[in-house]
Parts: sequence; structure tokens; C-alpha cells
Amino acid sequence: MDLELKNYIQSIFNTTEHDERVLIAARGFINLFSFSRVHLMDYSVISGNLEGVLYVSNTGTIPLPLKKDNIRNYPLLRKAIRKQEAIYSFGPEYIQQSPAEIVALDMYRSYVIIVPITSNGNVIGYACPSFDNESETDSVTDALLKRLTLYGRLVGNALVSLNYIDNVSKLSKREVEILQRVSWGETVKEIAYYLQISEYTIQDYMKSSIKKLNAHNRMHAVSEALRLGIIT
Repeated sequence: MDLELKNYIQSIFNTTEHDERVLIAARGFINLFSFSRVHLMDYSVISGNLEGVLYVSNTGTIPLPLKKDNIRNYPLLRKAIRKQEAIYSFGPEYIQQSPAEIVALDMYRSYVIIVPITSNGNVIGYACPSFDNESETDSVTDALLKRLTLYGRLVGNALVSLNYIDNVSKLSKREVEILQRVSWGETVKEIAYYLQISEYTIQDYMKSSIKKLNAHNRMHAVSEALRLGIIT
């Protein structure tokens, strides 16, 4: 790892607030790679859902709308996530494999760069950095894509490690165990039988886990626990 990347990733570890870590990670595409802007998105490996996080540019930062989409609508994104590598697509390939509404939103751009954010072999999000001037795409080389891939892995590992530390301290050992068993597909009745506690107690543990992980429901809590590395 080059010293510039190492020092930048350390700045993420030195930050205590989650939102600030995410912002630093996003700004890395501008500070380290000379892009002009970047869209940062969340990705759920379980549902395939995509959700906006941040839009960062040289002029400021805007939270993206919490509009959900699904990876099945984006062939190029599926390719990047399957390979877990940064990809660059331009010209006819970009236009043919991108939804019409995406192309129409930015008709003056004829390319896309997708950088998966990964941790421990799982994709937890992705970034789409871009330039002010399309002529700058001449700088997109295999070496740049490899460095972007590495940055995506380093950022993913940093965010997941720090989120794990933040969240695992909130969950009890029993809550983690129940989340793990739910992820294996066990029912409340089966978990209660194995742990020799009532189904109502299992449900109470699940409600507590959902609240601590800021999740919407049981499966969202499991997805978050997987994403954060709390369960495997």
C-alpha cells in the first residue's frame, strides 16, 4: 500500500463519528484521485437493494434521497459487484447497459466509473466518481482502476471495523447469538427450543437488536449485522 493511501485511511480510523468517517471516505475520491465529484451508495448483499448516501463535490456535500432501487436494474453495477473490482465503461457499452433515465439525467456524460466498497469479501456499497471535463477520462488506466479497487477495499474494511466496534458493544452475547441463528434460517420456535427459553423472550431479544442496530425489521437487522461483521 502506498503511503498516501495508508495515511488517508488512518484519518478515517482517527475519526470518532460515523457520518464524518463516511464523508472522509467519499472525499478520498476527490483528494486522492483528482475526481471532481462522487456519488456514494449503500448496497445490501441480501436483498440486492441500493440506497443513496452522499453526493460530494468540490463545492460541497449533499445527502442523497433515501430512494431505494435494485441491482437487477443495473447490468454494469452487477458486473462491478460480481468482480469486486473498479470498472470503467464508456461509449456504446455505457449507453446500452445503463437505464435510459440514468443516461437522460446526464446526457453530456458518456461514461461511468463504478468502485465497489468491500469488506471481508462482501460488497457493502459502491461509489461512482466522475470528472468535470470528459477529456479527463484519458487518465483512466488499468493502474488507476487497480488503485481505486484497493481504495474501495481499504475504505470498506475501515468503515466495517469501526462500525463493528461501535455496534457490537451495544449488543448482548445472547442478541448476537439469536441474530446469527436467524441468519441461518432458523425460526423463532427452533431458536427457543435450542436455547431453552420462551419464544416471547426470543422476540424481545430481536426487538432489542433491531432498535440497537437502527434497523427497520428482523431481516434488516440481520443484514446490518452481516454488513458490520457482527455475525458471519
